[in-house]
Amino acid sequence: MTLQQTDEGIFQIERRGRTALLRLCGNFFQNIKDLGRRDTVLNAFDMLNMDKDVSVIILSLAYCGVSGDEYVRFFREQLDGMEKQSAHRFCNAVNQVMLEMVRSGKLIVHTCCGDMLTFFLGVSLAADYSIAAEGSVFRNSYQEIGLLPKGGLPYFISRRLGNRAVYDLLLAEQSITAEKALELGLLNSVVPREQMEEAAFAYAARFENVPLRTVTGTKRLTNWCIRDLEEYLSYENKQMMKTLDQFG
Repeated sequence: MTLQQTDEGIFQIERRGRTALLRLCGNFFQNIKDLGRRDTVLNAFDMLNMDKDVSVIILSLAYCGVSGDEYVRFFREQLDGMEKQSAHRFCNAVNQVMLEMVRSGKLIVHTCCGDMLTFFLGVSLAADYSIAAEGSVFRNSYQEIGLLPKGGLPYFISRRLGNRAVYDLLLAEQSITAEKALELGLLNSVVPREQMEEAAFAYAARFENVPLRTVTGTKRLTNWCIRDLEEYLSYENKQMMKTLDQFG
């Protein structure tokens, strides 16, 4: 294992064989609101995506999360000041990360933990394999301020479980536990927090000897209908902004 690169407070990169782990750090919203920090993370992901010696990228959020309270506080600040720029930037950043994951020629493994916003579940669903820590909770905090779910959740859940599951999970419930998400097939694995990254490396090791061109080609075939997701996320942003406009 080698610690190849680090940008203190934003990310770290570790490599094992043909697998690279991109560990996000620090305050998620601060990194999203600051264009320089956001671009730093995206550039790091792009660098790994272009690396011909990497077949699997692990996107680890073990040290970077957003509580439901912070999410509510962030959007209330936008509503109180009637300044939607940061909210729009947040929505665009989430879309960009998810689409980069799906477009990537590498297999993407996503890990997350703790008391999180539901959109982290959406990011997990955009990945090729997803792991959460035991006891983790995805909170529907948008309900508290009358906003919409972000992160492609209605898109992914309706295609896996049907439209009624969208209403049951995103409207009737205030949160979704990691264990419930695993039971429904919305996560691939739930492990103790201290084992998350090792579990991700163990999964990635299964593809160590598969030629990159085979990995890339198979993923492209699997995600051939990405245009549907692109159109959905664009529509999701429009609906989010329209909802924000109703506050003022």
